Amino acid sequence: MSTREHPRIALLFPAQHAEAAAVLGRAFANDPLISAIIGNVSDAGVRASRMAHLFTVILTEQCHSGQPVLGVIHDGRVGAAAIIEQVARPSSSAATVIRGLTLMPELVRAAGFGGVLRAVSTLDTLLKHRPAEPHIYLNVLGVEPDLQRRHYGVALLDYLRDQAALRSDLAGVYLETATEANVAYYSHVGYQVIGEIRPLGVRVWRMLQPRPA
Repeated sequence: MSTREHPRIALLFPAQHAEAAAVLGRAFANDPLISAIIGNVSDAGVRASRMAHLFTVILTEQCHSGQPVLGVIHDGRVGAAAIIEQVARPSSSAATVIRGLTLMPELVRAAGFGGVLRAVSTLDTLLKHRPAEPHIYLNVLGVEPDLQRRHYGVALLDYLRDQAALRSDLAGVYLETATEANVAYYSHVGYQVIGEIRPLGVRVWRMLQPRPA
């Protein structure tokens, strides 16, 4: 079987995070919620660059908190990336902001002061609606646009499903998406819509893939 049919999942180390951030920036260039946080940036290239800077900040915090970053390697470079967390208990937005204070200058550079305020507001809404039960949180999953349709995203989702299956204490894998087309994509691999929220006025679907019985 080719690796295109069965992509292999890799741990992404800090030296690969810049590549991962750039991939995520391009993958989320048209995401409604990230665009709302970044602000009105009409140029797609500039928008992708600013989003990549934002994801660099997120990956730095991910590294500091000891949470893993997963990916798929294509021709020696990051072709897809997933930022995940094991959540035992949803934290408060205040605690999250305090942890991220050291990154504030970089966050302001990425999103502007207004963007920081919008990010905090969004985070507060998302955290309030996380499942109460322990779970794996799929914060972000993105595939390099030129490498889509190679099953990289599905491979990452299958990996997370299998990890949740190994843990009887986890409710499953939880995510949010602001892209309506993704609802069908995630539903196809076993995720269920468990609610909707509207951070910054953007429609966001809350989805859970229950841990296999």
